[in-house]
Amino acid sequence: MAEPRRTRPSTFRCAAATFLALLVVVVIVILLWLFLHPSKLYLSVDHAAASGFNFTAAGGLAGAFDLTLRAFNPNERAGVSYRWLDVGVWYNGTYLAGAHAPGFVQPPEDETRVDVSARAPPEAWTLPRDVQEGMKRERTAGKLTVDVHVVAKVRFRYGVVRTRKYTVRASCPAVAIDFASPTSFHRVPCYVHI
Repeated sequence: MAEPRRTRPSTFRCAAATFLALLVVVVIVILLWLFLHPSKLYLSVDHAAASGFNFTAAGGLAGAFDLTLRAFNPNERAGVSYRWLDVGVWYNGTYLAGAHAPGFVQPPEDETRVDVSARAPPEAWTLPRDVQEGMKRERTAGKLTVDVHVVAKVRFRYGVVRTRKYTVRASCPAVAIDFASPTSFHRVPCYVHI
């Protein structure tokens, strides 16, 4: 008895099968991305005050800026693991003080407050004359307006699965430090970029 003859699949069938397989892969990737894609993180400055704020004889700055940052994770499924945070205080484009804060872990839909004391650099560092004069004028008026910048390394966590490390950059403009009544403060939202 003769064996039945095998027919080779046509080029059209091969192309259709390849296209269908690619389409299934693309749909799976899109569904995973929609399901696992993390939402944007929110950061804000909830409190800012100055302690020991004064100018040195060499034209530097003494003291610290005491800041309370609020980090909010709006993701329903993803936790966030902050490795560290670097916080800088700037006045009209001039760096004034900075601090390094340790990392923390945030479960989904959680809010965490981080207290940071950003200290001015050592006395050898001097501020430009126009910056000193502007800061003195604002302090005499009772309020000093600074910008706060935050840089952090984070990973998103879905159960036991972790994503690669992301760099989060946040800028919080026009943070007003009130010398007249240091207890009054209005939350300043930050612009967050991942």
